[in-house]
Amino acid sequence: MKRSAIALACAAVAGTLTVSACGAGSAAHGEAAGHGGHAVPAASASATPAGGDEAPAGTDDASAPAGTGASGSFNDADVMFLQMMIPHHRQGTEMAVVAKTRSPREEIRTMAAAIEATQGYEAETMTGWLEGWGQPLTTADPHAHDAHGGLHATSPAEIVKLRRLKGAAFDTRFLNVLVAHQHNAVEMARTEIRTGHNARVVELARQIEQSRLAQIKQMLAEMNP
Repeated sequence: MKRSAIALACAAVAGTLTVSACGAGSAAHGEAAGHGGHAVPAASASATPAGGDEAPAGTDDASAPAGTGASGSFNDADVMFLQMMIPHHRQGTEMAVVAKTRSPREEIRTMAAAIEATQGYEAETMTGWLEGWGQPLTTADPHAHDAHGGLHATSPAEIVKLRRLKGAAFDTRFLNVLVAHQHNAVEMARTEIRTGHNARVVELARQIEQSRLAQIKQMLAEMNP
């Protein structure tokens, strides 16, 4: 597998946080209770109801540069997706950092470096969106996201095991764990695509879905080099 191909697919999202049509739903006008007790600010709660049309013209700028705030209205699903995806990204980055020093294979080290860069960028972007909306980065309620399948996370024990492995044993375990981890990212992204409202967040979810599916395909190929 060529390193350039791996890096390109793993970094597919990093430079292209553009806007597509909105997903479904938003909170009602005024300050409405959000998922897990989150309040949706009145200034951002002027979107269409669940299953409605796109947000009004001008609420989301398709020409806005990558990394800028997710302007326009948003709903509980958007907030929840970001709150769940940020720690998920950080776990993926943590595993990638380990792989950069533990894997004996250049292809896997290159892939890990691309994952670290891409997911670090995405996590920073998503954090900025939540902060811009005045929403918490996490929720104190451990069951706040149960209705959406709970937090999709890799067990910390798995990461500890990875740190203790090296050579071919590390590569085999790393690839298996990361395939499962990125599959969880795909599932979360698909939920946001179905239920989210903010155009930039839904577009990021689409790009995450495509990027992680490409990574999974490549990692499965790396299991049988």
